[in-house]
Amino acid sequence: MGGGYAYRYRQEQVSASEAVKPVRGYPVKIIFLYGSWNRRCCSIVQEAEGLHYAAVPVIEKLHRGTELLYLTVKVDDDDECIDVCTRSLQDGGLEAPPELPCVLLVAHPPTNDSNAKMRVEHVECRDLEQALVDNFEAAGAEHELPYSKATENLASSLKEAWSRLFDAKGNLLPPQLKQSIRNTTTAKRRVKTEPAIRIFVAGDKSQVGKSSICMGLLGALLKTGKYTPSDLAYIKPATQCEAIQLVEEFCKHKGITSCVPIGPIVYYKGFTRSFLKGETGETSEDLLQKASEAVDTLAMGKKVVIIDGVGYPAVGSITGTDNASVARACGRLFSVPGSTAATPERVPVPVLLIGKSGVGDAIDSFNINATYFSHRNVPVLGAIFNKMNLEGFYSLENCKEAIDMYFDKFQPDKRAFGYIPQIPALTNARENVASISQEDQLKEAVKSADLFVEKFAEHVSVDAIVDAARKATLRYIQSTTSTQNRETVSGTKRPAEEIGVTTLANNNDQSKHPRIALKSAAAPGFALSREQIEAMASASGAAGG
Repeated sequence: MGGGYAYRYRQEQVSASEAVKPVRGYPVKIIFLYGSWNRRCCSIVQEAEGLHYAAVPVIEKLHRGTELLYLTVKVDDDDECIDVCTRSLQDGGLEAPPELPCVLLVAHPPTNDSNAKMRVEHVECRDLEQALVDNFEAAGAEHELPYSKATENLASSLKEAWSRLFDAKGNLLPPQLKQSIRNTTTAKRRVKTEPAIRIFVAGDKSQVGKSSICMGLLGALLKTGKYTPSDLAYIKPATQCEAIQLVEEFCKHKGITSCVPIGPIVYYKGFTRSFLKGETGETSEDLLQKASEAVDTLAMGKKVVIIDGVGYPAVGSITGTDNASVARACGRLFSVPGSTAATPERVPVPVLLIGKSGVGDAIDSFNINATYFSHRNVPVLGAIFNKMNLEGFYSLENCKEAIDMYFDKFQPDKRAFGYIPQIPALTNARENVASISQEDQLKEAVKSADLFVEKFAEHVSVDAIVDAARKATLRYIQSTTSTQNRETVSGTKRPAEEIGVTTLANNNDQSKHPRIALKSAAAPGFALSREQIEAMASASGAAGG
């Protein structure tokens, strides 16, 4: 189909690191990214030929004489490939969407422009795999065949991606102009194809500093210069405390408007016993669904969402809403190609554990809490160790050396992302401001928050945390998709619990984590109000939930 067109092209299979390098004579690349689980695309040659068949008339019409390089990259070939494909453009990566296969249109600026960087546009096509198969068959036909519907969609997507990179004369558009000409529909699609990185912050005990770490993450991400306040979000889906928290004031101070300090699950006084009796009118699934919807809404248009856990990992297990269940419920949605499931699946939110000072006790606590999440198939990234001593045998430097050695030797798939020292200026901060006005207390609190963020940014690698969460999410999608595809090919379908993949709908093992739906103690549709439950609990001498 391409014989009569006035441009040359070349196709190769390369590594991801080779794909991002400029190639003399080929300023434009069309890169096909795929995973080992994308079985429908029969071979690498077919995929490239399929792209060529769709791209020829589109690119020729837009800019005659363009020289194209078709590249195919197997994303899960090795860890380096995963890293390059998921890394941001600013860091020299392809910033590819998690859903594979996908097509990227890549343009390299003129070699005489030393300041310009490689530009990448995602060719957003719903029926990509079908289009590639159709195109390959059409390219091998004796007579020219009309475009299939899937091919028309791919051609249209190629045209849109091209127009976001080049003007009518074929000149590469500057970034700000490219951004300004995007229409609303395209912007909405990119929000969907570039989902926010979600990170779940959990503690090995209550009062270990989870909310402070969340605040530190938000502040340190802003300090990198890669994120604006509108790129970030914070939410605590489940809580035992409804008092104003410092992280809320910090978000206001920094302009992070997407901040939800009190989510839909509140363990108020009397809640647990009334829930067990069926008096609250809600099941575990109802509560988790509310948490899912709250996080999904907050994550729209964001780059990073920090999800704050409650207490230690098992808090909430009596109502089926422990931290692992919340992490599973609040992950981003993804669809398995070829799946007949009525609803998409969710990726459990990767967990960052906050640990105590010390060595032996700190690691022991990390392991028992990490096991709780891993048992539920929730990935654990590693830990931040908080409130480290500055001097002595258990000083930060001494503990860091031993803990880093432990992770390198015994858990190389996880890491300690940082060690935060005790900050003398913040010791007894609350007691020191108790005698001043509420307005002045707020000012002092914000000052304390800024000081903590400064120290946090010095001692914690936030870029590494975000990168680890991105990779963990991608690996989960790849693993789940690959497993289900293998089962489809072999004709066998194992129960989800056998492969460690569960969903809200099927995670009903009462012996582990109850999904209680008991309402037998009350009439159908009957529910007590929160005020009624708290009043009865107080009258009975309850101190908490």
